[in-house]
Amino acid sequence: MRSKIMATVLAFMLTLGAASVGHAAKCKGTVAKIDGKKMEITLKKACKIKVGSLVTIKAKRAGGGIEGC
Repeated sequence: MRSKIMATVLAFMLTLGAASVGHAAKCKGTVAKIDGKKMEITLKKACKIKVGSLVTIKAKRAGGGIEGC
């Protein structure tokens, strides 16, 4: 009986975790303007982000990596 309840709880937790990851939006764009603590980004395509949404920015390096010995 305990193993069935535990299996049900684990399945529910995995389903809930997978559903929350699926709601993340992936938008691409370029920085248009920086003014103090404010940054203006021009998006490449339409994106479902509203004004005031919390975002995380990951910057890509412009050049390739420098290889050494």
